[in-house]
Amino acid sequence: MEYFPSGDSKRLNIALQALCENALVKGLWKEKGDYPNQLISLPIHIGNQSNSQFYGTLSLSNGIELPCVIFVTRIETESDWLDIAIPQASFEKIFPYKYPLTYELNPWLNKIDEIYTRLAETIFANSPFDLAMIGEEITGYTNQEEITVKIVKNFTCILPNHLQRQLGLEGEGKELSNKLILNNI
Repeated sequence: MEYFPSGDSKRLNIALQALCENALVKGLWKEKGDYPNQLISLPIHIGNQSNSQFYGTLSLSNGIELPCVIFVTRIETESDWLDIAIPQASFEKIFPYKYPLTYELNPWLNKIDEIYTRLAETIFANSPFDLAMIGEEITGYTNQEEITVKIVKNFTCILPNHLQRQLGLEGEGKELSNKLILNNI
């Protein structure tokens, strides 16, 4: 999730708080070994040109928990980012995993996308972001200033209203809460 422009620590901390309060999430821990105790306390300090890493778990509807890594990245004069990543090795242990990681070969990815979508809706309701993307190795692929319709058509994106207007995509995709649109491949 992109927060533009960079430097608004309050906005990112509100997003982290919303993430932590979501029933699908357990965590945030500073170190893997801190699980399930020693949660970090919010707000966190976010320095210029910083990258903070935390650990947590995401709960699937069937009671399975997947480990996740939460990154808070600040790129001075550009954007702040909140990334939630699930290690691929975790998928291999739980799902019939086939590489490349496509929906055709791995239909269970739809469940993962649903979790990410629900998290994005919750976070946006508390701390509106400028762009959210879902996918393998998607971090840093584009941003709200450089995104194009072609990118939206080839990746799973969650677009706030202003970005839908900017790209001429109003009314396209699946409507979510808070006037967000999910455009997925």
